[in-house]
Amino acid sequence: MQAVQWRDMLQKMGHEVVEINPWETYDWKSFDVIHFFFFGSSFFSLYSSLKLRAPQAKFVCSPVLDPHYPLLVYKVLSRISYPKAKIFADYSALRRYKSVFDVFLARTQYEQKFLSDAFGISPSKIQLVPLNSRFSKVDSLDQNKKENFCLHVSRICDSTKNVERLVDAALKYNFDLVLAGASTDEFNAKLARKIGSRQNIQNLGRVSDEKLKDLYSRAKVFALPSIREGVGLVALEAASYDCDIVITNIGGPKEYFLPNAIAVDPYSVDEIGLAVKRFLDGDTCQPALRKLIAEKYSETVVTQKLLDAYSRM
Repeated sequence: MQAVQWRDMLQKMGHEVVEINPWETYDWKSFDVIHFFFFGSSFFSLYSSLKLRAPQAKFVCSPVLDPHYPLLVYKVLSRISYPKAKIFADYSALRRYKSVFDVFLARTQYEQKFLSDAFGISPSKIQLVPLNSRFSKVDSLDQNKKENFCLHVSRICDSTKNVERLVDAALKYNFDLVLAGASTDEFNAKLARKIGSRQNIQNLGRVSDEKLKDLYSRAKVFALPSIREGVGLVALEAASYDCDIVITNIGGPKEYFLPNAIAVDPYSVDEIGLAVKRFLDGDTCQPALRKLIAEKYSETVVTQKLLDAYSRM
């Protein structure tokens, strides 16, 4: 989604963007920037090959690193490799081949610190470019028309999204919870057993963008108490629709939302439940949060930061 949104934004400003298909042939000498949205040991033959074919191009990496262990753990992992046996962990590969890239783009200061301190990337090669909300130009909504439920959107079967603890919080504190997003039959059955006959939790499955906007506009609270999360694009979208936000206190997401949100320990059912209840019972950080998102993370602002990062190379 990050790559898709940035592609669309650059195209709107008149820049030519090519999504590289490894089975196609390109005039590599025509590229100014080659931007990778991941890293990995299996791709370094590609990086080296493109360096020869496009010597004039600047190489950019958005590593999409979502640290959820202490910095020391990543520092150790980044030094474990066996090059003679051709065994490279992705983390050690990032350290080993960091010189391939002209600049790294970090989405948060938290990610920026890990790139520098754990992987040995020079701070001068790291630029901070945040993500943007797809729906940052939403007119202010009438808070009186908000419905008293908490919304969560994700691939809900992903254990890092922490949906089971969020459901436990809804059951314990008896608040209405709506879940939306792709899942598996196995996980849906597990949730159904946990919820039992209780009527305060709905699992809608995957929904369209139009349905998603409708849910954002009606929900009073949006909760994303993830164990591992880089930014939380869905929380940015929800904030643009005047939802109050309960966000994880692990990693970088809180940089986007605090002080106009509540950050919780994702391992604590009580912290999650009490934070959601606080907003449902009347406390609010809106419209201040929506205005903050529109000012700092709008499409226009983020596109300019991206172009500035390219230009500084």
